[in-house]
Amino acid sequence: MHNKLTEVVKNLPVFGKWVRKFNTYRTRVPAGHYYSPIVSVQEIKRRESQIYPLPKNKMEGLELSENEQIALFTYCFDHYYKDLPFSENSSSKLRYYYNNKYFGHADATSLYFTIRHFKPRKIIEVGSGFSSAVMLDVNEHFCSNGIDLSFIEPYPDRLYSLLKDSERKNTNIIVSDLQDVDIRYFEQLEENDILFIDSTHVSKTGSDVNYLLFNILPVLKSGVIIHIHDIFYPFEYPKEWVIYGNGRFGWNEAYILRAFLTNQNQYKIIIFNDFMQSFHKQGILLNMSNYNQHGRGGSLYLRKA
Repeated sequence: MHNKLTEVVKNLPVFGKWVRKFNTYRTRVPAGHYYSPIVSVQEIKRRESQIYPLPKNKMEGLELSENEQIALFTYCFDHYYKDLPFSENSSSKLRYYYNNKYFGHADATSLYFTIRHFKPRKIIEVGSGFSSAVMLDVNEHFCSNGIDLSFIEPYPDRLYSLLKDSERKNTNIIVSDLQDVDIRYFEQLEENDILFIDSTHVSKTGSDVNYLLFNILPVLKSGVIIHIHDIFYPFEYPKEWVIYGNGRFGWNEAYILRAFLTNQNQYKIIIFNDFMQSFHKQGILLNMSNYNQHGRGGSLYLRKA
């Protein structure tokens, strides 16, 4: 009887619409409950000093490769920084511009450094947009379009908006969820090639984050470079997002990634933007205004041993 009554109510012209909408967002427990991945702002505030202590440049069981990062940034500054081509606003010569809310100064600069320094033959990107524009620009202006670029993106409108009209048909855009791409596609990547991930940032049953960590990374060849976006030091999401973002925040990729990288030696950190900005603003980064003075970068680069 109850089920029949429920169906009748759901099919009512006006009231039923709201019932159906409510059921769409209905969960077993409310946001903030200890069984929910959505945080309780009240609980975060209560433990704020524990969750957001003054960070140190060491993490137990996790090698940050600080000296190697400093050496890489020193080399890239000496050899590539002066040729950075990007400007604040959109121009007819370049696809990428800094004044966007998705992929800012520090992340664009480190991607530019990575491509120029490691000289990949192939890049597969998952989650496309302004980062794709950086790749296309660097490929055109510094690599003679010699890099084979592929973009996996289920919602490619932003990427299309950044492409030149003539490029839309010629650019390899795979309109698909990551989980629907056969893992054998990633076996083509060789040493110094790049797998560039900007995911949904949520680990859950059937998610792209799980597919990346559990299915794709194990089949990558030695020497492949892996980028993961929106990772902040020390593998914690910014207070501004969590506390001041009205509490509706359930990203957890950084936490599972931290666990993945702890007490292992197969994946080495080569660039960690937020770490470098946290501890070396007055050092090697002092003269890199494009990298250093425009907000936190969220790019983390690993290399498979």
